[in-house]
Amino acid sequence: MQLLSVARRRTALAAASSALLVAAAVVATHPASAQTGPVLLRDVRTGADLLGSASQSTTPTDYIQPDTQIEPSIAVNPNNPLNAVTGYQEGRVDGGGDATNGYASTFDGGKTWKYGEVPGLTSYPGQGGPFDRASDAVVAFGSANDVYFSSLVFNDTSTDNSPNGNSNTGLRSGMAINVSKDGGRTWSAPVFFADDNLQGLNDKNWVVVDNSDQVGHHKGRVYVVWDRIANVYYDYCDTGCDQLSGWAFGGTFQQLDVIPAAASTAIGSTPVVLNTGGLAVLFRTDQLVSAGGGTLNQVTLPYLSVVVAPLAGMQPFGTPLVFTPPVNIAQDLTNNVRAQRAGSLPSADYDTKNGTLAIVWEDGRNHTESHPVNDILVSTSTDGGTTWSAPKQVNPSTPSDYIDRYNPSISASGDGILHLAYRSRKEADNLQDFSPSAQTWYQESSDGGATWSPPLQVNTPANNLNYGAFSRAGTFEGDYNGIASIGGYSYVVREEAYPGEPPALTPDTSTADALTLSGKGHQHQQTWVAVVGPPGSTATAPVTPAAQPSQTAAPAATAAAIGTPNTSAGGPPAAVTVLAAGGLLAAATVASRRRRRRD
Repeated sequence: MQLLSVARRRTALAAASSALLVAAAVVATHPASAQTGPVLLRDVRTGADLLGSASQSTTPTDYIQPDTQIEPSIAVNPNNPLNAVTGYQEGRVDGGGDATNGYASTFDGGKTWKYGEVPGLTSYPGQGGPFDRASDAVVAFGSANDVYFSSLVFNDTSTDNSPNGNSNTGLRSGMAINVSKDGGRTWSAPVFFADDNLQGLNDKNWVVVDNSDQVGHHKGRVYVVWDRIANVYYDYCDTGCDQLSGWAFGGTFQQLDVIPAAASTAIGSTPVVLNTGGLAVLFRTDQLVSAGGGTLNQVTLPYLSVVVAPLAGMQPFGTPLVFTPPVNIAQDLTNNVRAQRAGSLPSADYDTKNGTLAIVWEDGRNHTESHPVNDILVSTSTDGGTTWSAPKQVNPSTPSDYIDRYNPSISASGDGILHLAYRSRKEADNLQDFSPSAQTWYQESSDGGATWSPPLQVNTPANNLNYGAFSRAGTFEGDYNGIASIGGYSYVVREEAYPGEPPALTPDTSTADALTLSGKGHQHQQTWVAVVGPPGSTATAPVTPAAQPSQTAAPAATAAAIGTPNTSAGGPPAAVTVLAAGGLLAAATVASRRRRRRD
C-alpha cells in the first residue's frame, strides 16, 4: 500500500487538529443528581507504538504496519481495582499476526499507563524471540498481583525449525505465556508450553485463573484453551508457570475430546471457573446437521456450545481433565460485518454472586435489511451450563436500522452485575454510504441478563476506519475487544484509528521518537481504555506525575477509588505516562471478513 507523505498530512491537519482535540483523559459527565445510569469516568489512550518503522520488518513475505495495535484484552487485579493490565498485538501484518505483542498497565484506576512489549516472543529487532510473529494477546490476573499474558506465536513461512530436520510441511506455531508478579510492571521470559512442530494449526487462545480457596477449587491454577481447526485443546499450571515444568502437558497437546463429532471447526473457546471449582469452556462450532434425507443431505450450521470439567479444581496436577458431553446453547446467526474484517467470536463470563454463566455474541436474526446487520444477543445458565435461556437481544434496535453491532465482550464484577461492551457502525446498501466511524457502547444488567441499562457511548475520540490496521484487504479493528469489571466499575478496551497521531503522551522522553509520524505509514490505530462507574460516580481530572501512586508497593485501594482523586505519594517510573488530551475527527473504511481465522 502506498504510504502518504507525513509532511503533506501534517500541513493539511495542522489547522483542524487544534479545533478537533478533545480532553480524552477526562470525560465530563452530568452531575450525580441527574445521572440515573452508569457513568463514563474517563477515556484514555494507553500508550504508543515503540516498534519503529516498516523498514525494520524482518518477515519474509509481508511487512509490518507501524503504529498499529490490534485485538486488546484486559484484566483487573482482584485485590487492587486500581491495577489493570491490557494486552494487544503491535505492528500488524496483513497476512496475519504482528511484530510482537504489547502491554499497558495502570496502577491508578486508568488515569495513567505504563506500556511496552512483553519480551522474547518474536525475532523482530530488540525482542529476542524464536518466532516470526505473535498474535492473540490475552491477559488474566491471579490473586497475588500475578498476571498471565497468553500469546499465539508462529512463523511466517514453512522454514524447517523442527528438531529432526523434517521437510517443510507447514507453519510452526505454538502457545506462549509471559508472567508478571508485580501487577504488570515487569514480565518474565516466555514459556512455550505448546509447539506444533510445523503443523501450523494453533489458533485463538484464552486464559483464566482460579482465584478461589473454597472447597472444590485449586487456588492459583491457570487454565489456557485454544483451538486447532476442529478441536479445542488445553493446558494448565499450578505453580511455576514461568517454567515449562510447571505446565501439566507442557510441549504437547491435550484435547478436550468432547467437541461434537460432526463439527468441522471450533473456535472462540473461553474458559471460566465456576463456584464449584469446575471449569466451563464455551466455544463456537460449525456443525454438520441433517437437512432431511439422511446423511447425504447435510448442511453446516454454526452453534454456540459449552462443555464442563466438574472436578477440574480437584484433579491432581498432570491428570487430564474429564469433561461432560457438549451442550448446544444456541444457533449463531451472525451476519458478516461488511466493509471491514471483524470477527464473530463469542464472549463469556461467570458471576460468582448468583452463579450466572453468560455468553454474548453478534447475531442478525432480528434484522430485515437488504444486507442484514447484527444485534448483540445474550444467553444465560444458572445451573452450571446444563440448561440455557432463550437468546435475548441486549441493545435497542429496529429490524431495518442498518446499524451493525459487533465485537461484544462481557464481564461479571462479582456483585451480581453483568457488564457488556460492543462496537457499532451505521451501514447502508452501498458501501460508499457507510458511516465513516465506529462507536463503542456499554450496557449492564443487575438481574442476570433479563433487562439491561440503556446504551452508554464510551468512546470519546472520533475515529476513521480508513486509517486503521488492515488484514486481508480489509480494515481490521480486531476480532475481539475486552472488558474487565470489579465492584461495579468496568475497564473497556478497544482500538481507535485516526488520520494522524493524537496528542503526545507526556512526560515520557524515552518514547519521543515513537510519538511522531515519521516513517509510520498510513495506518494509525491505538489502544484506548474507558472506565465506567456506577450511577453517581464522579469524573476527576488526571493525576499529575507528582501525585501518582507509589510504584514500590500496591496502593491500598477500594473499587470506589477508581472514581475519586488519587492522592497517593510517590514518583512514577520512567515509562508511566499521563494523557494530556486526545482524539482527532475522521472518516470512512474498506473491505472483507472471514469465518476461519489464522492469527
